[in-house]
Amino acid sequence: MRLDGPVRFRFRDLEADIEVLIEGDAAWVENMRKELGISGDGPGYTVPIHGTFRNNNEETISSSNRSRGDARGGPPQRPGPTPDPSRIPPSIRDIGNLDIESEFDKLGVTLGPIPSAEELKSALSELEPFEPLEEASTELALEERVLQALMEIIVRTHGWPSISESILFEVLGSRFSMDSQAFGKWLRRLWKQGRVERVFGSNGEDAYAPFPFWLEKE
Repeated sequence: MRLDGPVRFRFRDLEADIEVLIEGDAAWVENMRKELGISGDGPGYTVPIHGTFRNNNEETISSSNRSRGDARGGPPQRPGPTPDPSRIPPSIRDIGNLDIESEFDKLGVTLGPIPSAEELKSALSELEPFEPLEEASTELALEERVLQALMEIIVRTHGWPSISESILFEVLGSRFSMDSQAFGKWLRRLWKQGRVERVFGSNGEDAYAPFPFWLEKE
């Protein structure tokens, strides 16, 4: 049988660590296979994607993804009325113009003032001494445990979902013997590792928020 329409070709050789995946029109996919030297009845397999395939007598046979109307060449039939985009209410807001505090006020939620660096240092000192995290993938186990405790104070005591990088550095920079550049790089590594969320501020300054599962690590 000859494939027609969109198809997917896949070839995998685990021993040689080779994996080939090609999707597109059947003729184009076959040309790509020829360029790679794996055309015809060579290695791999090809399956239709929302397409049809034909036998040697050019009889069209529908794939499992197509209706009989599609196989006859007719337009696909979709249930329900014709979509009317004019009935969708517009919701337009410029990026960076969301006033979180006013939105919280509408919900009856009142945020307290952002804690100062001195307040956070004082609250952090009450939790000492800290034990390093025991997770093997942790780069700086003791420093990460202290940051974890600080984030917990910010979120659970003061009710703020995130805190700016500048305040974090003011509280922890000298404690960790890091300059602002090294401290920022360390926070971004934690973000890439999925421990904290990086919040891109409209004023150009980043903030960070902890993931709940990370606060529970010990």
